[in-house]
Amino acid sequence: MSNIPLSLTSYAINAVWQLPLLLAAGWCLSRWLKKAGPELQHRIWISVLVVAALAPAVPIFRSYFAQPASSANSNVPPPAMPSSLPGRGMELISPGIVLSPTAIHFISAFYVASLLLFSIRLCAQIRSTSALVARAGPAPMEPEYAAMWDKSKVRFSIRTATLLRSNDVSGPVTAGFRHPVVILPAAFFGAHSQTEFLAAVAHECAHVRRDDYRKNLFYEVIALATAFHPATWFIKSQIAQTREMVCDRMAAEQFSDRRAYGQCLLQLASKMPPAASSAAFHTIGMFDKDVLERRIMTLMTSPPRVTGIRRYLLGGTAVVLLSICAGVTGSFSQPVAAQTPKQPQSAMKQESGPNLDCTYYDKSAGFPGTCGRDQQDNAKFVCYKNQDPTISQLQIGCEWKVLRAEQAKQK
Repeated sequence: MSNIPLSLTSYAINAVWQLPLLLAAGWCLSRWLKKAGPELQHRIWISVLVVAALAPAVPIFRSYFAQPASSANSNVPPPAMPSSLPGRGMELISPGIVLSPTAIHFISAFYVASLLLFSIRLCAQIRSTSALVARAGPAPMEPEYAAMWDKSKVRFSIRTATLLRSNDVSGPVTAGFRHPVVILPAAFFGAHSQTEFLAAVAHECAHVRRDDYRKNLFYEVIALATAFHPATWFIKSQIAQTREMVCDRMAAEQFSDRRAYGQCLLQLASKMPPAASSAAFHTIGMFDKDVLERRIMTLMTSPPRVTGIRRYLLGGTAVVLLSICAGVTGSFSQPVAAQTPKQPQSAMKQESGPNLDCTYYDKSAGFPGTCGRDQQDNAKFVCYKNQDPTISQLQIGCEWKVLRAEQAKQK
């Protein structure tokens, strides 16, 4: 069987059980870092997303990097292995998950279908966002609003940002891959006060300053590998929630009191239509995630007083703990092997020629092989790996099999 279906099946199966464990670890670390502020929580969830995409691929990396090592040490005697091995009709990979070819093709097809589905969805959102920016027009403002917009751009050092308005959005959003733009609803100026306008543009300017649009696109691409798993959806929601809280902190600095910004945020949310989400577009919306209550409570309470040294210590400890969890999870990753039907006893008796079967050992795994004489040294007897006949290793048990086969040919 081709290695591609086996690799895809191995990745999908390992992701099913690994992602919940990584999510639980991320949740515990996020709760532990709550007093340190949403910045560290945001970084932890990003790390969890990256680890969740890489951990299921450990068996693939392991087999890839073990291949050159096996070629270099082909004449080294194999390590001691148990005498009892599985049946001949089964591909030997231990430890591993042995599935029928039908199951392997079904799981790999499901994974490819989900990957294509979510990739097409992401491309459609990006295309809709480009059309949204193209349809948006300049936002005519009174001098007071223009002054607040210019002041916000200066404070956040985003002089290249552009303010637009559109009938296609129901709330403030940020978009733009090359040139950042802030898009407001067409009727925003008539329905909101200057203070609410300042709160909205300050929050969106914080997104532009952090380059959240391009970062979020990068996160979406990483999440495609495990987009079929509900745990990935939860991890992405936590990234979005903590990102909004970080931008709230940055926007609140433009107000004399954090509570004043929280009140403006509450007023803005009360005036937004029910469908204020920008899910149809790949944009960063101010009210995309339903975490307004949590954001308001965070703003109304006093910010945690954490020194810089303690913040670095907490962040470093969290990274070490997450790395340990990722390493342990990855070490238990299981490769997938294809099971072939066993040959009937009648057919085995009808086989002509002696038995030259052997087992090629690679670290803790065994692969089907065939005994033969070493091509470089005819006096040595080696076991050639069936999957790659260029790889061999010295085996004493092959000597009598090859000699017996040669004697049978002479008769």
